[in-house]
Amino acid sequence: MKKNQVLRIVLVAALLFMGGFIFFAESSLSSRIEQRMQEVLPKAENVSASIPFLEVLGDLVSDSIKTAHITIDQYPLKDSTFTPNLEITVRDISKDKPTRVGTLELIATIPAATITQSSGLENAQIVGNALQVSVGAAGLGQALLVPKCSNNQLYFEIKSVSLFGRKIPADSLPADVQEQIKSKSVRDLAFPKELTVKSVAISSKGLSINLQGNDLLLTNLGKSF
Repeated sequence: MKKNQVLRIVLVAALLFMGGFIFFAESSLSSRIEQRMQEVLPKAENVSASIPFLEVLGDLVSDSIKTAHITIDQYPLKDSTFTPNLEITVRDISKDKPTRVGTLELIATIPAATITQSSGLENAQIVGNALQVSVGAAGLGQALLVPKCSNNQLYFEIKSVSLFGRKIPADSLPADVQEQIKSKSVRDLAFPKELTVKSVAISSKGLSINLQGNDLLLTNLGKSF
């Protein structure tokens, strides 16, 4: 066998071994993160975690894990009937307990069917990036609503109203109309005080709330979520 062929075989074998080792290490680290999240959030259903392959070797020799992506199929929010899907990205995760993370971004998505059924508004359906509802006498008009979140309260505001084909911008409507929509749609949510709401949006998937926090303990997250 020629020398080049031997080197090629050795190189392929080394790459396969390294790939297998990284895969095993990633599975092991991810499993530890899944177990830790299940301890912190015991009500979570179907927790799964992953770590970028390119960061695995560095994570093994470091006191922290650089990045992890975590998904939770369902999580019942405290003092609420909502059970959103959670997508969590954490960075700079300490390996010690209690586990401290440098940054955490959490996207809680409430399913579309839940939003339309619990909105408290007539003929609610998601159209594009808004909630469309019937308004006016006999429900002949249609309003497009956009979600807002403030002080742990979720509610909707009018973006525009269409009546007999005529579009009326929200700023042309009486203030009490907006207040009526808000009072009908407002729902209290329990978000951890360590997290700040950065944005809220609606799509065909449902209503997504983006929360972020810095330098926090996962144990505190579990106590208040």
